[in-house]
Amino acid sequence: MNFLSQYDRTPTDVKFGLVRNWMKSSPDEFFDQLRADRPVLATPECTLLALYSDVVEVLLQPRVFTVQLYQDKMGSYLMAQDDTAVHFREKAIMQAMLNRDDLPRIRDFVGQTAAAILDAAPGRRIDAVNGLTRAVPIALVQEYMGFDGVEPEQLARWSYWNQWDTFHNQPFDGNENAADIHTTTREVNTELRGYLAELVPRRIGEIRAGTDRDDIVTRLLRTVFAEGVGFPMDRLVRNIGGLLIGSVETTSQAAAQALQGLLRRPDELARARAVVDEPTRFDGYVFEALRFDPISPYFFRRCAEDYTIGRGTGRETTIRAGTVVLPLVLSAMFDSAAHAAPLDFDADRPKDKMFHFGFGLHECLGRYIGEVMVPEIVRQVVKRPNARSLGAMEYSEATFPERYEITWD
Repeated sequence: MNFLSQYDRTPTDVKFGLVRNWMKSSPDEFFDQLRADRPVLATPECTLLALYSDVVEVLLQPRVFTVQLYQDKMGSYLMAQDDTAVHFREKAIMQAMLNRDDLPRIRDFVGQTAAAILDAAPGRRIDAVNGLTRAVPIALVQEYMGFDGVEPEQLARWSYWNQWDTFHNQPFDGNENAADIHTTTREVNTELRGYLAELVPRRIGEIRAGTDRDDIVTRLLRTVFAEGVGFPMDRLVRNIGGLLIGSVETTSQAAAQALQGLLRRPDELARARAVVDEPTRFDGYVFEALRFDPISPYFFRRCAEDYTIGRGTGRETTIRAGTVVLPLVLSAMFDSAAHAAPLDFDADRPKDKMFHFGFGLHECLGRYIGEVMVPEIVRQVVKRPNARSLGAMEYSEATFPERYEITWD
């Protein structure tokens, strides 16, 4: 199919709707044509960038290509800000709390939790999404993050709606029920704030009583921040909420889609199974599977000032201030200028040119946790004899994995 020829013949008012459908239904083929023939595609609603170099150029300039579109959804949370003191200060504090020295402990907990879930599955069969890839990060949020005294279903719901509203309910998504999604998200955030209003004073009381807990909420509340640091209690509590929102649904989607990617490739699955007891080697299979099916084919930014992309090349294009820009990260991960033999499945491919945890200033706060949690969930499935799927993955209206039946011998 010649996507660009059809695009050029299409009336202006429906051009982007066509592009949006192709990005959902035929992203690989569509992006191949963009890289080859029109790597900068300026549609009436968004400008798409298909080459690795252009994607990186945009993501490394947060003052020019901003996350302003996050602000209506996230408010003043650090990840909805670009090159600000709040962003750097609070990200540094939260990364200190999410101590990378904890990674062995986290991986052990994830592995044990996933194994217990699989061992208890009736008939060696499970819905891998609700039963596993959501359940494990929720358990980590409860145990390691410190979100106790609340039902797992509530934690899942709070993460789900915030992820949907922020990342899949933007104007260019074309949701007919966009206002309803936003309203529901505001309602669940009222519930979340109510829970945090109970959790924080209760945990402070436990600390004063001499608790020996060591989770992220407790670490934050134990720490005394001088006034000059600029991290008052209201900001601290906002960041506690961010731990939950960013941990559950994204992890679930990444683990589910990587698992599906391996189960669809028998030869690669066999190679992964051969090194299943060597996590460092095994993890490469998970992240390579995710390269073929990342949690989103693009990021989105708003251009704050006129900017010329591809300067001095045949694709040189001026992007006007106010334009929404879609850096096509799925396309970038198949750009032969950045990846050798991009169509090959290569479990040894370096991760530094992938975008699974964001890129640049807005790289995921919990990147290092995700780098052990996602592959460990998948590893526990692959360890099961003859692990296999029982059908295609089902997706929700929010485009998140919703059901994926698997079984094993």
